[in-house]
Amino acid sequence: MNDSQSKPLTAVWLMLLAVVSMGGAGLPGTLTSAHADEQGVALSRIGFVDIPYLIDRAPQALEAERRLETEFAPRQKELEVQRAQLAELAARMADTSLELTEAEIAQLDRETRGLERRVKRSEQDFREELNIQKNNEFKNVRILVLEAIADFGKRQDYDLIISDGVLFANKRIDVTERILESLERENARLKSAN
Repeated sequence: MNDSQSKPLTAVWLMLLAVVSMGGAGLPGTLTSAHADEQGVALSRIGFVDIPYLIDRAPQALEAERRLETEFAPRQKELEVQRAQLAELAARMADTSLELTEAEIAQLDRETRGLERRVKRSEQDFREELNIQKNNEFKNVRILVLEAIADFGKRQDYDLIISDGVLFANKRIDVTERILESLERENARLKSAN
């Protein structure tokens, strides 16, 4: 969606939130909570959820992080060994107590620069692969969280659950912790089934 399309949509959402927060007061065709009670009309149930909070704390996300750490630990150790070798070569170059010939200094310099390039290349490859894996893992977690929110909304008979772009949400409509609990229950159920 481009900016010209998102601005009218944002304006509509802001108007909807204003109407909801005022209970529709003063708008033709809307019911205040007093009018709704008098006419026997059910008030809408609205909830707010903090998706980044859920994604950070969902047990599925924590397990994904542990899997990634385990998977990438050997490469991380390999990088640490290369960095230590590089530091050792740099220390030898800087050590003035060693009496090295110009040929030995040139050789040491070539080794240091070559190892430095390999370390940088390895670090870049490591970061790129880790980011790709993280994105894949957390895409799956995000889908799971969104499905949990939709399921929660249906089971608990909510009319609207909102998330991003909210400037204020009262704690009484914040359902984030309740959805996190449902994610934890689902994770425990899946673990006990295995």
